[in-house]
Amino acid sequence: MAAASISPAAQRMARFAAGLLSLAVAANVATAQTGQATDQSVEALIGDSVSSPSDERYNNVREAIQRFANGDQLAAETLLERAVEENPRLPPVGVLMAKLQLISGNAAAVRGALERAVQNDAADDPEPYLLLAEEALSGQRTIEADALFDKAVELIEAYDANAKRKRLFQIRAYRGRAEIAQRRQSWEKAESDLRKWIELEPEEASAHQRLGQVLFMHEQDAKDQEGFKAFARAQQLNNDLPNPYVSAALMYQRRDSTSRAMEAFERAFQQSGTDATTLVSYGQALLQNGDIQKAEQVLKQARSAAPDQVNVWLLSGVAARMAGDAETAEQHLLRALALQPSNREVLNQLALVLAESPDQDDKQRGLQFASMNRQLNQDNADINVSLAWVLYQNGRVREASQLLQQALTNASLTADGKYLVAEILAASNNPTTKKNAKTLLESALKDNRGIFIERKAAEELLATL
Repeated sequence: MAAASISPAAQRMARFAAGLLSLAVAANVATAQTGQATDQSVEALIGDSVSSPSDERYNNVREAIQRFANGDQLAAETLLERAVEENPRLPPVGVLMAKLQLISGNAAAVRGALERAVQNDAADDPEPYLLLAEEALSGQRTIEADALFDKAVELIEAYDANAKRKRLFQIRAYRGRAEIAQRRQSWEKAESDLRKWIELEPEEASAHQRLGQVLFMHEQDAKDQEGFKAFARAQQLNNDLPNPYVSAALMYQRRDSTSRAMEAFERAFQQSGTDATTLVSYGQALLQNGDIQKAEQVLKQARSAAPDQVNVWLLSGVAARMAGDAETAEQHLLRALALQPSNREVLNQLALVLAESPDQDDKQRGLQFASMNRQLNQDNADINVSLAWVLYQNGRVREASQLLQQALTNASLTADGKYLVAEILAASNNPTTKKNAKTLLESALKDNRGIFIERKAAEELLATL
């Protein structure tokens, strides 16, 4: 695939990360090596406000960053006051101090610094509200984030101190408000804010990609066509994004429009049959729909096109399991394990394949993989159920039952997890236990959230209850 263009958003994140790294280095290496803050750290602090942050006229900012990194916040604040006096286009001092706390990783101090900034010199500055809104959004506090973004927008409309800052404020506000609208499934509101974002940043691929997703959620053919154009534009801007037909297919899946989804996947496959993302997405969709033969054809191409991608071998192992070929499934899953030894799903599938082998040594190996996976993922209900199943297959029924009771107390299970529990319950002579097994199987067969590997076995078991 062609190299992806770097979006402005990615560039800002890179500058932020570079600033964080440089501040960390400045705080820990010898004074002779850290007499001045790096250009990256200055860029991270004021690059959204001025065009040439490395200029000598911002030396007070550079020195303030160094003093802050050395633990002298009072000196840092004094230097920033001088910098703002000399360069009024810079953010208020209180905002700069809060951003220094943020960049240095002291998240606990950021809110207090922003509140002081609003009280002292930043009452009319939108950035404290944007920073607080973004923090609330990342913390899933949607109501709080919504109110803060609205306040920020109100201040942005009146703000005229720095055109560059104002534009970036608008982008951040529209991006954040669109995310809130998407969470609330307010598609018209999300579309409106995303279009405003794109007006300001037309080369931002993620904005076009999100607009495409929102347009598809209107569930109107005309909007679908607009959404597809947005996906196509997004991929033009960032070739790492999926083929637009794949993006469309995923949205059709979300809408439970299976036939349209598969048509779109097939179009993507015809267009880019050597693209790993297309092959993996299509293969996964085919397995979810139970078309194992076609999935294997697609995944065979994926193994050739992307032999170093763990998902290619994981899905290939799943396909082999569903086809009843345990030996091939084990080979594919071992390839996946070599690529990513701690991958939860790889360990899980490998444990289950080996546990169902007639060979006792294989069963023991399966138990080792299942036990290791539980150590890494103790709170995952499906991983606990898988260990219970592997223990059961190894004849350790009492331990399996104890673990099963723990796993069922705290989380919902995938369809395959429900099937494994039902298999154990169905072996009981207790009518109530068998009834519970039947209920679990009925629930599993209605679950369309992903690939149901044991669907056929679940249907056969249900017919016996």
